[in-house]
Amino acid sequence: MKKKIFLTIILFLFSYYYTYKCINFLKYNDILMQEIIKKQYYYNKEPSNAIITANTMIPCVNGYQVNLNESYKKMKKINKFDQSLLVYDKIKCQKSISNYYDKVIISGNKTKNNISIILNIDEEELFDVINKILITNNVYGNILSNKKLDISNTNYKNIVSYQYNSFTDYCITKNLQVNKMCKDRKTHTVLVRNISNLFLINTKNIIENGIIIIYNFNKNNYNELNIVIKYLKNNNYHLVSIDELIKE
Repeated sequence: MKKKIFLTIILFLFSYYYTYKCINFLKYNDILMQEIIKKQYYYNKEPSNAIITANTMIPCVNGYQVNLNESYKKMKKINKFDQSLLVYDKIKCQKSISNYYDKVIISGNKTKNNISIILNIDEEELFDVINKILITNNVYGNILSNKKLDISNTNYKNIVSYQYNSFTDYCITKNLQVNKMCKDRKTHTVLVRNISNLFLINTKNIIENGIIIIYNFNKNNYNELNIVIKYLKNNNYHLVSIDELIKE
């Protein structure tokens, strides 16, 4: 009896394995699958490792590769190749900034045309006014403050400061000096460029992929933010939070 049960299990496993191999053989010889296999290399992207020196770093960019089976499943429903139906698997960077807090992040990855802006607002009444400008332009910014502010439901995404506070997301520096309190609390220090006047001209002079700019606005010049944002968007820069800028 036991022998019969054992033989039945063996036959079942063999049958399952044989069926699986047949299905795979047919699938991988399908004209559609062959096309996906052939074209996958046009869409795969190798990861770009973080650039880390003695005291500075730039985030990596993860790569991705086509998931053949999942892509095939989606396309088989229409029985033709469609780039929009490709499914990808992430390829993680081998070198990342995630565990380094003793170095300054000098920019986001240069392969992306993202930049991040920090709004240094002296007058508290400008908090809502400038937020409306960000919302109207559908962009995100960060706010420089030594006060605990409620930025939920706003287009401000991070609070930054020169000196670390319990509510601060990042420390900022203009001279590549790591903030010791930030380092001890495992919070990153980021390099910023400072603009206090001639906002559009000075932006044009320094703009490049990945930078973080502090704008010092007050009630007499806050409207110039609209002009700066339009210039940046017209030149294909994406204004994102610091979180997004340095995300790997």
